[in-house]
Amino acid sequence: MSEDAVLALAAEQVHYLKTVMRRPDGTHLRVFNGRAGEWEGILSFRGKKDADLTLIKEIRPPIIRELRLHLVFALIKKDRMDFMIEKAVELGVSDIHPVLTHNTVIRELNTVRMERQVLEATEQCERLDLPVLHPLMSLHDKLSTWPLTIPLLAALEREDAPFVGKSGETVAETALLIGPEGGFDEEERRLLLTHPALKAVTLGETILRSETAAIFGLSALISNFTK
Repeated sequence: MSEDAVLALAAEQVHYLKTVMRRPDGTHLRVFNGRAGEWEGILSFRGKKDADLTLIKEIRPPIIRELRLHLVFALIKKDRMDFMIEKAVELGVSDIHPVLTHNTVIRELNTVRMERQVLEATEQCERLDLPVLHPLMSLHDKLSTWPLTIPLLAALEREDAPFVGKSGETVAETALLIGPEGGFDEEERRLLLTHPALKAVTLGETILRSETAAIFGLSALISNFTK
């Protein structure tokens, strides 16, 4: 991006600005993404369904994140999953990996809805980079295709494992795996414990709900990395 560059807005953006927010011609707006940073621009409507944004100045340069953090999680009930995704985005998760396990009650994912939710959470917390939403896969398939260069920390109950905040992981790319309501079954635990990229961790003495475990585990990993 550069000063005086003109961006054509998408139809849904034009509708939102014109019909929902009722922004007039000449409104100053901020736009941002991970590649170009954040810019201020001037809104110009072209007819009923088209609009442009003319950039006038840079507000924030692009941000290069030191930590690429993945969240791998089993699907849970909608309201709880909405909360988990929103907070994961706020915490800076770079990649979101939904998976199906044997104990997963919810078996379908509205991908379009979750993509919209990720985008809205990104805009709300003013992140410049948009997290990547990966396709829904079975846990088995996710593990079979997982890059061995990325440590996968699995929150496993009743394992003699280090606390997630003291796991010792300070590499630039790390993942946290959170199981379903009811946990992993014995077959999945054996599969996890024999995976070469996996490291079992504990989240403390109490059993946490999946969404709480995700938020707590991500926070601990971020703290561990920045010490």
